[in-house]
Amino acid sequence: MNAENKPVTIKSIAKELGVSFSTVSKALNGNPAIREETRKMVTAKAQEMGYRPNSLAKGLRGDSTKTIAVIFNDIENPSLTFIFRNISIHMARYGYTTMIFDSQFQEQTERANILTVLSRQPDFIILEPASGNMENLNLLKGMERKLILQGARYESVSCHHIHVDYFQGGYLSACELLSKGHRDCLILTEPLSFPISTQFVLGIRKAYDEYQIPFHEDHIVTTYSSIQNGFRIMQELWDEEQKKYRLSFTGVLTFNDTLAYGVYKSAAQNGLRIPEDISVIGFDNNPVSAFSDPPLTTIHLPKEKMAESCISILNSVLIENRQDICVFTLVPNLVSRSSVRTPQNEKAALPLYNSQNLKGE
Repeated sequence: MNAENKPVTIKSIAKELGVSFSTVSKALNGNPAIREETRKMVTAKAQEMGYRPNSLAKGLRGDSTKTIAVIFNDIENPSLTFIFRNISIHMARYGYTTMIFDSQFQEQTERANILTVLSRQPDFIILEPASGNMENLNLLKGMERKLILQGARYESVSCHHIHVDYFQGGYLSACELLSKGHRDCLILTEPLSFPISTQFVLGIRKAYDEYQIPFHEDHIVTTYSSIQNGFRIMQELWDEEQKKYRLSFTGVLTFNDTLAYGVYKSAAQNGLRIPEDISVIGFDNNPVSAFSDPPLTTIHLPKEKMAESCISILNSVLIENRQDICVFTLVPNLVSRSSVRTPQNEKAALPLYNSQNLKGE
């Protein structure tokens, strides 16, 4: 809104930039005839002025763009690629094109993605929020019936949810190591501003509480997911003179399998063996994890159910024109392989707690 409390329009953006209405409209709608430099300039000015496309006008006219927008974080993650691919293939049968955007866990990038998506007036949006900040979600007011939030559950947002219980995943992950006798574990996770990363760590804390083992805050290390970052973090902890890691740990809990591969690489470079010297557990159950050396123990992310749930909601809203709001809660499970064992200095493992009825907090 401007100083006179009038809505920011394409016309007002054009006037501010000294360009034509047509140029601004084409830039905001991704027209390939507009130069990239001009598109960036227009998008930046629209964001600065607080421009919000009239995403409801399309619905009031009864029009359809036959497009679905997916906004994820880290689209290189094989699990997210799997979900997007299944949605795209299924909805193409009904004439829908599916667009994908990567927010890279950055609120500013997410906001730009949302504004770009709204300017293209999709029929449906699937969003994995980059943070718990509601400012970006507020841009989507009025689209609740045609919005899926994936990952964490936002009680204050009345829209479709596909809630993955990362709390339970973190709990199961920690129980697997603690039950084997590991007392000190390193935690490699995404920044805690990312809602499901916070839930993952809370689940780990719960396991530590139940086993009555002290939880060390300095053993939480955050980074963005990649093999390179997992390797870099571990190497930064390595003391070349002492030939050991600067933090004391016997096990590593990772937010996803990709980070675990970085731990594998660091261990190999430093002459350490998995699981004899370090136990490692991942999260996702990427296909390659069964073929790593040794095969990676991991938490299975129910990506098949996530894709099915997305498709179920899309069918309900776009094909069957139903009005009800759907919420799916999906629970991950442990996949035991060969990357976890009892530390050599521990005489016996502890009993594994029964977590069948544990609910995320």
